[in-house]
Amino acid sequence: MGGSGLWHPSPEALSGLRGCDHIEMRPGGREEIVGGMGEDYPYALVLSQHDRYQNRSVPWHWHQELELFYVLDGTVDYATPHVHVTLPAGAAGLVNANVLHMTRATGGCEGVNLLIHMPRPHLLAERGSLIWRRYVEPLTSATSVELLYVLPDDESARMLRSDMQASFDVVLAGEKGWELELRNTLAEVWLDFVGLAGERVGEGAAAMPCQRDERLKAMVDYVGRHYDERIGVAQIAAAAFASERECYRTFRECLGVTPGQYLRDYRIQQACRMLAHTTRPISAVADMAGMGGASHFGREFRAAMGCTPTEYRRKWQDFNSSRQNVI
Repeated sequence: MGGSGLWHPSPEALSGLRGCDHIEMRPGGREEIVGGMGEDYPYALVLSQHDRYQNRSVPWHWHQELELFYVLDGTVDYATPHVHVTLPAGAAGLVNANVLHMTRATGGCEGVNLLIHMPRPHLLAERGSLIWRRYVEPLTSATSVELLYVLPDDESARMLRSDMQASFDVVLAGEKGWELELRNTLAEVWLDFVGLAGERVGEGAAAMPCQRDERLKAMVDYVGRHYDERIGVAQIAAAAFASERECYRTFRECLGVTPGQYLRDYRIQQACRMLAHTTRPISAVADMAGMGGASHFGREFRAAMGCTPTEYRRKWQDFNSSRQNVI
């Protein structure tokens, strides 16, 4: 449960939600495929359970959907290329569409959970409509607005948190007409965030994307497409028409790691997913993750995860024994 006095849905209300322990990427990059998303109603509700992720961290990714989140339990770090903040239980926020971001459980306590609305922007208003032009597009196209958040002790944001809580209650209750009611409550939440963004939401055409951010996306896209091949910093830099020096600087400034560290971590993440959700032999996992032979893979994996690939597989397949394997 969250801290004293904090809103928290009942365990029964959350029991029907599938907890997430990894994210699926579209072929060719770091854009997340949001499970359960339908074209006829572009929305998904996600219960993000950080204890079930590798290193209790959701890796760098982005998605075309908005991410409206509420921290149910524990403390979580949210990071974008330009913002890094630690949020306690009761905090609420918005990650804008198409923004590269990651989250990590922090504080040393177990049970770090987030409840997340993931609507596509056109659920809020039809593209081209007056509401879209006045209220939706100005915020979604504001390149300076990557992450907005409010803390649980911020009295000026009490209405925003209340609207967020009400919007989750609508979905969890699942009563007839919840789809219409959710759209109404999300409109109130969205208006709260528009007010929070303030002057950063301007009128007219969107600003041009930052060249550094576009270069970073191109490089992480390349890693997402080619991590299983023999690649290094030279190839990653070339994907963004950048020098190796620029590549190092961009990764350091935006993500806090070197390109080589990012590639290694990405490969470990892919290996963890395959170990937990498939029955492929360890040697096949090593090859498909781009980590060479089983012996080298075992050393690298133990150094990163503190256990062997076999031990990791046993732990997580026991944990997820009731779930269908994703092959």
